[in-house]
Amino acid sequence: MSPESNQLAASNGCEMENIIKALYPGAEFHYKGVIDFSIDGVRVEVKSCQELINASGNHDGIRSGRFCFKDIQHQTLIENNGEYIFIVHRGGVPIFYARVPAVKLKLGKFNGVKAVCWKTIIREAV
Repeated sequence: MSPESNQLAASNGCEMENIIKALYPGAEFHYKGVIDFSIDGVRVEVKSCQELINASGNHDGIRSGRFCFKDIQHQTLIENNGEYIFIVHRGGVPIFYARVPAVKLKLGKFNGVKAVCWKTIIREAV
């Protein structure tokens, strides 16, 4: 990812977290921990991505956005019966939202970071 893409992703992520703060005013945010926050004692990680992004390697120049998972976050959620909140957005406006137990995802074993198309994750989640 380019520095511009990383900056946009970080900015979009903050905006999506602000939406979650509004939806769950009682949530306890953990800005220095592995997991974003707790809702009624359940550890929850927010993952967001754009619906479509520019991709020069594709024949039409676009592809579906991807959620990025960190191995330590995923393992922590599984060990603590945690959940993910997934948000897909178009131009910063959410078009899809789901709250899913981490154990439902079949990410397999991985080290570091794993990026998965949002459509794949949604198919597993529902």
